[in-house]
Amino acid sequence: MKDLEKVLVDFEKMLSGLGEKGILSYWIFGEYEEAGIYWKLAETAEKLGLPASLVGTFRDLAKESEEHGDTLKQIYVRTYGEEPQKVDLPYIEAEVLAKALEDPENMPYVLKIAMETELVARRLYERLAEITGDESARKVYRYLADVEWTHYLRLKGEAGLLGITVEVPEAEIAQY
Repeated sequence: MKDLEKVLVDFEKMLSGLGEKGILSYWIFGEYEEAGIYWKLAETAEKLGLPASLVGTFRDLAKESEEHGDTLKQIYVRTYGEEPQKVDLPYIEAEVLAKALEDPENMPYVLKIAMETELVARRLYERLAEITGDESARKVYRYLADVEWTHYLRLKGEAGLLGITVEVPEAEIAQY
């Protein structure tokens, strides 16, 4: 993403009318969509004969995204006493990853986009931690932000193992 800060500002504006309940609902379904994209990436990487470690990393990220969705859903139900409703907005991580998947043979590009979306997710979970009034939820959001950072580092490591240099501007990383 050319300007991560602009993406985040635009994204926050888009979500600002939802309130904490809507934002939480948004992220629940967003994590599930992201999981679906990572499952597709794993399948594609396997078909392309890419290393098993990369296929495994994509599978792990898919499972973890599903777990994130489940954790956030538990917070939602505990907090609001009802099932979350899907928010009618594009899910930024899944949408960007899906576009990258249109050219799966360009693995440097796919990895770059996947890394950038993990950075965006981290920033947004940090933002949720800042705005929530629920201390338990705040801890979970901070934990999820840290997990997103770990995802970024895992993807960067896989890129390195493949001999792929992925350029993510240091100014964007420095914010983390």
